[in-house]
Amino acid sequence: MQIEWVNWISVFMALIATASTIITYAVYRSSTDPEVIVYADTDNKRPSIIILIIENIGKGPAENISFKTSRSLPEKAFSIEEPRNMPNTMSTGPIINGIPFLAPNQKIILTWGQYGGLKKYIDGNSIVVTAQYGRANAKFWFNQLSSSSKLSVEAFYQTDISDLNWDRKISETLIKTNEQLQNIDKAIKKLGSEEI
Repeated sequence: MQIEWVNWISVFMALIATASTIITYAVYRSSTDPEVIVYADTDNKRPSIIILIIENIGKGPAENISFKTSRSLPEKAFSIEEPRNMPNTMSTGPIINGIPFLAPNQKIILTWGQYGGLKKYIDGNSIVVTAQYGRANAKFWFNQLSSSSKLSVEAFYQTDISDLNWDRKISETLIKTNEQLQNIDKAIKKLGSEEI
C-alpha cells in the first residue's frame, strides 16, 4: 500500500516538473520571439490620410518576412480620384515583396489612401493579412512563426478622417492660397513699376 502511494506521488511530481518546464519555455519564447502585425492608422501630419503600419511588436528580431492577404490590397486610394475609377491594386512595396529583417519595435509606414477611396475598394469588408517570418539567428529548424491581422476601413467611419468633405476643403484651401499668391504677385509687380 505504501509503495502504491509512493508511485502516485512520483507520477504527480513528474507531471509538475513537466508542466513547469512547459511554462518556463512558453515564458522564454514570449520574451524572445518576434511578432509582426499589420494595421491601419491615421497620419498625424496629413489629417485626411490613412496609413498602413507593419510593426514587429515582439521582443526578438524577425527575418524573411512575407505576407499573404485574403484579397488584394488597394494602393494609394485617394477619394479625389474620378468617382467611377477604382483605386489601383497594390503591386509593389513591402507587403508584396516582403521584408528581409525587422528589429523589435521597428515599424515600416506606407501611405495607403483616404477613407473614401479605400472604402470604395474594400466595400465594407475586412482584409486579413497573414505575416510569415522566422526568428532571426535561430538555430533550430522550427523557427517559423506567423501572425494574422485584420484591416478594416469601416473602423474609421464617423471619425474626422471619414469626413468626405476633405476633398472639397482641400480644393477650397488651394483656391484661396492661389488667389492670395496672385494678389501678392500683383502687389510686387505694382511696387516694381512704381519705382521705375
